[in-house]
Amino acid sequence: MEKIYCNATQPDVDLPNLDLLTFLFDSPYSISQEDAILHQDAANPDNSITKSQLRDLVQRIAHGLRNSYGIGANGPNTDVITVISYGQIMVPAAFFGVIAAGGVYSAASPSSTVSELARQISIGGSNLVICGEEHIDVTKKAAQQCNISLDRVLVLSSSRAHKLESLGSGVNAISASRLPWHQITDPKALKESLITILWSSGTTGLPKGVMLSHTNLVAETYITALSVRSWAEAEMAKGTFAPTEYRTLAHLPISHIAGLFGYLCAPIYAGGTVVWMRRYRWADLLKYLKQYRITAFYTVPSIWLRIAKSKEVTDHFQYVEGAATGAAPMDGVLQTAASGRLRGAGSDQRVSVGQTWGLSETTGAVTAVPKGETDVSGSIGGVLPGVELRLVDEEFRDVEGEGNEGELIVRSPLVTNGYFKNEEATKATFKDGWFLTGDIAVRRDGRFFVVDRKKELLKYKGLQIAPAELENLLFSHPGIKEAAVIGVPAPDDPGTDLPRAYVVPVEPGKLSEDEVKDFVKGRLAEYKQLRGGVAFVDEIPKSAIGKLLRRELRERAKKELGRVAKL
Repeated sequence: MEKIYCNATQPDVDLPNLDLLTFLFDSPYSISQEDAILHQDAANPDNSITKSQLRDLVQRIAHGLRNSYGIGANGPNTDVITVISYGQIMVPAAFFGVIAAGGVYSAASPSSTVSELARQISIGGSNLVICGEEHIDVTKKAAQQCNISLDRVLVLSSSRAHKLESLGSGVNAISASRLPWHQITDPKALKESLITILWSSGTTGLPKGVMLSHTNLVAETYITALSVRSWAEAEMAKGTFAPTEYRTLAHLPISHIAGLFGYLCAPIYAGGTVVWMRRYRWADLLKYLKQYRITAFYTVPSIWLRIAKSKEVTDHFQYVEGAATGAAPMDGVLQTAASGRLRGAGSDQRVSVGQTWGLSETTGAVTAVPKGETDVSGSIGGVLPGVELRLVDEEFRDVEGEGNEGELIVRSPLVTNGYFKNEEATKATFKDGWFLTGDIAVRRDGRFFVVDRKKELLKYKGLQIAPAELENLLFSHPGIKEAAVIGVPAPDDPGTDLPRAYVVPVEPGKLSEDEVKDFVKGRLAEYKQLRGGVAFVDEIPKSAIGKLLRRELRERAKKELGRVAKL
């Protein structure tokens, strides 16, 4: 008998059978008003887009894409448009416009090189590319490699004169006419649709294209809001509900599910405003948090770490009433420290950082801390409605007993249909209807705690070591700003990994290798020690969403193996 974990109060969910655009723009589920400002330029607050203006832009872009470039002319789910841009208020119009035309929105990382972008264009079979103004050069070169005419490279501009202009012809693809999107209500068509491709970060290998459907994005939007709406209803029944404005700060890449869902889908559903930073800069983040009185803030653990340790952070979060993290594990120490920098709007009530867990393949969060509850234990929160989880060993047997490690696997309408043009990867990631996440977790006190990625676990003489555990410990050292841990092969035992730490000190030259090793030695088991050594660096390589790029550190370590300590 399978041991399945699900939401105790609402294990199943009846999802709205609607396409994403109808669900967000024309259904009673979405509470944003037509005149509400949905998107605002942080650097120029007068430059904004309301819901009615966004609807108009979406339909005009759809008409331009269909009539000038043939997108969707032969039916939906086929024409892939690759999009690369930093954050800007016109991105939502481009996203929904592509879908409204019947196209597939393929999100490229804004940090892509020419070869990486060309590879994504090629795999997607794109013959139309949209880029932001900062990406014109890299896009031109990638298009040339893929034999795409500059007439089919469109530059997205969020200036007051909103444009989607051909780099070759100068024609604005935002048409004077409108193309209403096709409303879909058939559950099978919704589930089998393809509207978005997200590319995995490539931290452990070449990126794969995660296919997302109407069902996936509608389900994520609907399900993640259930606890908030239930809480609000309960507060209203008690007469204690005090409505607040929902403002979030867009600073994460829109090529990742956190940015794409958090800035494009969730706010329009919840009636919120997204204040857009062009790109993440620490000083700007702090400035805009106060200037725009941000009330809802989601970011990755590496940024929460800086928030927790920075003396610059004072009252910047005084208006925040909801805070969360995801994309990588966060232990209870960092979660508590980060929560200590937050304070409820106009009161002494502490706001805590709630942890979520999910992947691009699950359309984002499948667990979260419910609204009104607090958990700073380092757990990933409760299982969301409509989600089933199991914890299994390498033989696909359910892990028994608390504290024993296993791989988390998921079954839910939130799970992708697979990887784009990659049947081999799809088959390898699904078993008996369950999606294999590759995340290793344990269950303690009725809660799940993610230990590490399956592919990143180290083995020392047959014992497993989670790099995240070592990193979280190193984060707590007052002299360490950031740290990352990888494994290097033991000189006389290729099957044994020696943990090696890369450390960014708070003050260069003030911390020694022995001090770091001794700090670990006094706190972790003997087999978890930093036998691979400690290297001091100016910065830790990260992906665009703040994930550690361990493969880059492993490449670096290959050149440093002469300095690896002996067993």
